[in-house]
Amino acid sequence: MRQSTKIHLIALLLAASMLGSNASAESAPSAFSAAELTFTRNLTVGARGSDVSALQQFLIAGGFLNIATPTGYFGALTRTALGKWQASMDIAPSVGFFGPISRAKLYITTTAVPISVIRIPDIIVGTTTAPTAGTTTIPMVDTNSGLPIRLNIPKLNVDANVQHNGLTQAGAMEIPNNIVDVGWFTGSAQPGEIGTAVMTGHVAQIRGGVLTKPGVFMNLRELRAGDRLSVTNDRGESFTYAVRESRLYDPNSDATTVFVSADGGAHLNIITCEGTWNPGQLSYSERLVVFTDAVR
Repeated sequence: MRQSTKIHLIALLLAASMLGSNASAESAPSAFSAAELTFTRNLTVGARGSDVSALQQFLIAGGFLNIATPTGYFGALTRTALGKWQASMDIAPSVGFFGPISRAKLYITTTAVPISVIRIPDIIVGTTTAPTAGTTTIPMVDTNSGLPIRLNIPKLNVDANVQHNGLTQAGAMEIPNNIVDVGWFTGSAQPGEIGTAVMTGHVAQIRGGVLTKPGVFMNLRELRAGDRLSVTNDRGESFTYAVRESRLYDPNSDATTVFVSADGGAHLNIITCEGTWNPGQLSYSERLVVFTDAVR
């Protein structure tokens, strides 16, 4: 049996990872692959290539390089911009040479930041828990009922893999470890059953304080009442939900109704971030929750 206390949306989401933007080759725009974003050499004035474009894209996004699009050529402007970024990161000397120290610092700023969480104190009461590796405790789920594996939101062109996320030992709800998957909270109802299923997902990725790539729920705010979405489980069963409403929450507000319901219906509620990015807290100022009801 699940019982609830007051639940607060303390803080959700923002994993930062490698650049996912398009950049240009030496003279004309073109896309480059993720493999080309790995810096394997030192860069200085006179260098050309897709890695220079990637570095320029990073500097443009951060407001250090004032050009419209990457050129793929490392010139005086790139050197000056790189020096400004190095100074902002306390890299000395800040001379605009992109070597091992700068590469290491850039990778630190683009690896996943510690993910803030939704605090759910005492939401799981009287359920069996099973410890897993590390510090995670995941409530046992009924695998005989079919576990969710895909979330589809046609209006947003979302067709995402579903991770199964439990609670950490600190009582925080885990969330997806990348920006393309969604996470089903295993302490909530299973999609398709009576109760409230809860899913989360990232809104974007951040590099050096700059949004560089949209996450799976970047456009979640565009959903309106009546819009449909569906969840497919590992048995091939599909459950359809219709949007009822969307609400914005302060991270510290009481959000108990996001996780529980008492109307005897089946619901799926989706949480992501919204508002203004606070670099000091590595979090957004608000939480967006989309409430949906099962369509029979």
